[in-house]
Amino acid sequence: MKLKICGIQTLDDIASINGTGVDYAGFVFVSGHRQEVSIDRARELRAALDPSITAVGVFVNEPYELIKRIVDEGIIDAVQFHGDREYSMNVLTLRGMVISSEQDIKATVSDYVVFDGHWNGAIGSTGGTFDWRLVEGYKEKPFFLAGGINIGNIKEAMAYKPYGIDMSSGAEEEGRKSRRKIIELVNVCKVH
Repeated sequence: MKLKICGIQTLDDIASINGTGVDYAGFVFVSGHRQEVSIDRARELRAALDPSITAVGVFVNEPYELIKRIVDEGIIDAVQFHGDREYSMNVLTLRGMVISSEQDIKATVSDYVVFDGHWNGAIGSTGGTFDWRLVEGYKEKPFFLAGGINIGNIKEAMAYKPYGIDMSSGAEEEGRKSRRKIIELVNVCKVH
């Protein structure tokens, strides 16, 4: 099972994931989001990222031209869309869906889906779980489960047979990415 650690902001975060077996690193380009990174910062982080880890840019309703520029510069390998906009890109794409009912599961042209929890109308990752039974029969695309997953509930999340697990705060201690926690999470994901 794949593991995506989102909200990478610092070189310490990069050091916490490099060499652990993490598959994807998420750089959040969402204005006003707690984990937002600038293009310059993401470029610096990408340069330090283990090349075996796929760098994913997370966007909410950003224009195609901006996303394409970041892709063309080689800052990211994949694009994760949240909000109303989704584009066809020449890289791997993920479609974030914040769900609270089956009606929130929509068709997508993206390669993968990221199912995330819903909280107070927020767009993008919120740190809250949702009723994972809603995705039990979903077979249209490989999917990641996100939102409120941590070492205490990761095995339960994995029982829904996602392609991968996407987490941010569940891989942190005191608000910072924790290498110890990440290694523990990787060990759970890779064994099952």
